[in-house]
Amino acid sequence: MSYRITSLEGSGKEIVRRIMAADENQLLIPPKYEESELEISSPPKGDKYIGLFSSGTTGTAKCIWNKYDNLILNAQLSAQAFEVDARHFLLMMALPWHVAGLSWLLMAELMNCEYVFITTKKGDHELWTRTVQDLNPDYLFTVPAVLRALYDEEWYAGNIVFGGYPIRFEEYPKLSPRCFTMYQAYGQTEAGGLISCYKRRSTKIPSPKENLCHGFPVSGATIECDGTSSDPKPILLKSQTAFKNSTYDTSDIGYKDSEGRIYVLGRKEEIGMQS
Repeated sequence: MSYRITSLEGSGKEIVRRIMAADENQLLIPPKYEESELEISSPPKGDKYIGLFSSGTTGTAKCIWNKYDNLILNAQLSAQAFEVDARHFLLMMALPWHVAGLSWLLMAELMNCEYVFITTKKGDHELWTRTVQDLNPDYLFTVPAVLRALYDEEWYAGNIVFGGYPIRFEEYPKLSPRCFTMYQAYGQTEAGGLISCYKRRSTKIPSPKENLCHGFPVSGATIECDGTSSDPKPILLKSQTAFKNSTYDTSDIGYKDSEGRIYVLGRKEEIGMQS
């Protein structure tokens, strides 16, 4: 076997440091797949590779092998996009074996941030609430499903970064009182993490479909999309941190506004659009 299966024992901090210290290729298998018979290809040779599984929301989850150096670069680009540095205290609520959670962990380690990582589990709503209330973080990194469990509680984080999928437009009034700045992030396993990011002030009155806006691509990424709001088209990506060097179809559809910001409507399969 040309790789080692990363132990998911312990905290997110322990997992990411295990990956960073390893010399050999690492494969992260989500717990829900541990008993499954998975078809896993061997990683390419010549570099340290990390195997991460796509979400599998529209079909069978597949393992994506990407260079460790690409994930590190994407973590650095994430820090720039989210304006994170060593002064900030971060709270992360996510899954460390998915690309978002792992890239946030790598970012925190690279930036020398003080941080707490909560591996989210269904039914842990009280833990999430108590943690964000007690810690009062500079940044909260999480996914919309966690935010929805927190809306009706009293808490505050100066900055909130969320990704995985957009929030709903009607969620802005619930989220706005909980922060000063929001970062709407668009990322993908195949891209090695973050693709683009949209920063907005919580006090701003949102425009129609602003919840679908994911801003401009990070450095070294090019997004092609000739869709419109009424006729969305496939989103094509070429990124220096992606698992391959050529332009590829993200399987997402969307459009760009007059300023060149990308709006992501969702997966082609979910919306019923044929390739």
